[in-house]
Amino acid sequence: ILDNLDNYMSTVLVSEEGYNEEAKVNQPKLAEGMIPVYYDNADSKWKVAQKDNKGENKWYDYDAKQWANIVTVSDENAELRTAAVGTTIPMDKITTFFVWIPRYAYSINAGYYKTSDTEKPSETNEKKKAGTERIDITFIKGNSNVGIDGKVYPKNYDSTKVSKGQATPKIVHPAFTFGDEELTGIWVAKFEASGTIADGTAVGNASGGEKENVKEPDESTYIKVIPNTISWGHITIGESQYQCMNMTNDTLNKYGWSSIVDSHLIKNVEWGAVAYLCYSKYGVVPQISGNGSNNGGICFDFHTGAGSKGTEDEGQYNTWDETTNSYSSTLGQLASTTGNVYGIYDMSGERAEYVAAFLDTGGDVLNQVGNNDDGIEYFEEIKPESSDAYYKLKSAYAKYWETYEVSDEVKQNKKNITINGKDITQYLFSSGVNIEGEEEKCEQKRYELAQEIWKKLENKKGIGSNEITEKSSYFGVVGGALNWKSLPSDTSQTVLSSWDGDSIIMGTYRLPFINKGGTFQDGADGGILQYNISTGSAGQLVRFSSSSGILKNKIYQSKTFKQKFAKSIDKQH
Repeated sequence: ILDNLDNYMSTVLVSEEGYNEEAKVNQPKLAEGMIPVYYDNADSKWKVAQKDNKGENKWYDYDAKQWANIVTVSDENAELRTAAVGTTIPMDKITTFFVWIPRYAYSINAGYYKTSDTEKPSETNEKKKAGTERIDITFIKGNSNVGIDGKVYPKNYDSTKVSKGQATPKIVHPAFTFGDEELTGIWVAKFEASGTIADGTAVGNASGGEKENVKEPDESTYIKVIPNTISWGHITIGESQYQCMNMTNDTLNKYGWSSIVDSHLIKNVEWGAVAYLCYSKYGVVPQISGNGSNNGGICFDFHTGAGSKGTEDEGQYNTWDETTNSYSSTLGQLASTTGNVYGIYDMSGERAEYVAAFLDTGGDVLNQVGNNDDGIEYFEEIKPESSDAYYKLKSAYAKYWETYEVSDEVKQNKKNITINGKDITQYLFSSGVNIEGEEEKCEQKRYELAQEIWKKLENKKGIGSNEITEKSSYFGVVGGALNWKSLPSDTSQTVLSSWDGDSIIMGTYRLPFINKGGTFQDGADGGILQYNISTGSAGQLVRFSSSSGILKNKIYQSKTFKQKFAKSIDKQH
């Protein structure tokens, strides 16, 4: 059937096909080159699992928080792709790990809708691990809307009819719709992206705290999704998308899959699908990893899959040790979305993760950093005759990016302020200076702009923002400079938080892109639900992962590589 996969996927079918009645979840979809694996705790090795999920070498058991994992190997090790069940896949032969997120419907439980830790005391990690279930999950059969309980679930609900603290109506999570395709599940990168140049040096790492040591990819570089290595940072959001999409090509024959794999930078809604599963009985909220080094403000040496500093210590540490801090260690597993080796890592702390989502401001920053370094353009300039030029996402890339609507005032980066009976409309809110004597009015307008954006996100379900808390922090003036504020009256930095203290900060005209998860320096403010803003530039505290979008479907699986490489559509078509 893989030989005919392209034709199979071209027809949109909705059915319960692919559902595993015994496991009560959709069977993970395998593309050519994907090797199903399980972890043998006795000898700490990944081994080939039963594709049918029967026998003692089971591939997955979501009730037991054993999420389905696959690995890939390069063509030099192609014999491992057809190895017998129980065969060890050596770690040094593995090029990528991916984890299957099955199609599901969700409801936010009573007491948690639009409630945040500003009103509800945050819980300790012990309580998280004990299974505080803030979200109720029902797995869906095939790519239909029929749950395993036989009920048919809608794809949206009217948020204006749900009160704060009330349980939300259960809906199919929107991450399982990719363009016009309905998916049975998505494949998400298990670790952050990494890579090396020909001499084995990690790309995107300011080793030793020196910016000049940041290496750019060369012809030998390809995305790896493996643990215990240096993650790929110092990369723009546009280049992250390009690199993730470039995985589809597999020009260096490192993955073994065919062109039916459609990898891309993980979208905000896909990140949300993983986060929501963590807050259900099927997952665990990962502890924050404080791994990373800082030398005079230059950050470096972030290890993929690294655990927290201690069982109850989410602070910063820079002495990474494989025995103590690796993904399979006791501390490492606390940073997993399952509390064991079967989950997804690097979603809480270390470096923040770019997600393919943006505020549709039209600003030139979309062009400056939203496009690829080699001229691949995701955003194009529109030049109307009667108004100023602006930038817009190309329609060919619509399914790879989430576009968040903003008001005309946000697009113009200004708002009417009445001072002494006169309307001032040319005031730019990206500056760090308020009008002398009218600071209160200016701050109120900054606040209003941010909350307008926040309000427009009401219709975006499953992303872990408006469903979690009522308001966001915003970029305001504190002491003559821009900083985070919760209210216009704040005279010092304040940050609103979502569940478990994860901070929520809204974007602006100049900061339209989004990153998630927090950094190694954020401490309790970080976390899987942290929502932050960015210029999208090659900052030292951002990285990426990938997700397979076209693989998320009947035989269409989606990989969410948190900033991985992927082939650009310009080169695909």
